Amino acid sequence: MINRRQSKLVRTAQGAFARLWQAKRVGLLIIPYLVLLSWLFSGDGTGDLRPGSLYAVSETPEWKSPDREHWFGTTANGEDLFELSRLAMAASVAVAVVAVVLGSALSLIATMLFFLGFPKSGLVAFESIGRAGFVLPPMVVSAILCGAGRGSLGQTIAGLTLVIAFGLATVISGWLREGMSQFHFEAGLIIGLEKSEITMNRLFPAILRRLPGVMAKLLPVIVLVEMALSFAGLTGDRLSCGVMIAYGQSLIIEAPWMVIYPGVLATIVVMALSFLGWRVSGALKTGNLIPII
Repeated sequence: MINRRQSKLVRTAQGAFARLWQAKRVGLLIIPYLVLLSWLFSGDGTGDLRPGSLYAVSETPEWKSPDREHWFGTTANGEDLFELSRLAMAASVAVAVVAVVLGSALSLIATMLFFLGFPKSGLVAFESIGRAGFVLPPMVVSAILCGAGRGSLGQTIAGLTLVIAFGLATVISGWLREGMSQFHFEAGLIIGLEKSEITMNRLFPAILRRLPGVMAKLLPVIVLVEMALSFAGLTGDRLSCGVMIAYGQSLIIEAPWMVIYPGVLATIVVMALSFLGWRVSGALKTGNLIPII
């Protein structure tokens, strides 16, 4: 009788192919991400740009309304507003990307340490902390932290990172509980498997596969938060769409394009990131997230 049992190598190859096939949608979504980010971060920077100087109006301002040469018009000192808006949007996206990556990593590490170091009460405590966080809105916490830093870029990133890490703790702990029930965690312990072995070999990989969906979904939200904080003047006088819109309000009569067009570009970019985030989250089956922001 012929043994038709597949070898370990064949089963491993089939499993790898199945995972690649399931991830094809995510792979295709990487292309528009690369196109968008390449455009935002393309070109040469023009040095340390300060909106305060760009929007300073002299007795004879050099601004021009939008035309074929300058799609968004120019600022009071003749700078191309389209290029400045792109650089400002790139700065906001860069801050959001760094904060989302650091916040997600910090939340994952902290939750896993709690889970490995404590019994089930560790997850319960983490979820309780996350629910208690809704008493004080994270946006207020971000404003306090950024305001205390007097506009420091590092303080802004640190504040957003802590808010993200704090909110994601509940999501990741929920995934751990879900994984425990699917793998029959208690049964694994009874047959002699170590808790760390089960966690690292079974639970941790499943969380890593879903975490990029959370990060993609959070990115446009954090971009909006960064622009809101910069609009309120809590991130200093550095280039950002929020700061440009805040400065442009005083020129809404003389040069309305200086406040309208940066807002239009920011809306388009955030909508594109939101659409891509929803698609990535759906492809990775991330599920619904708690409103951490």
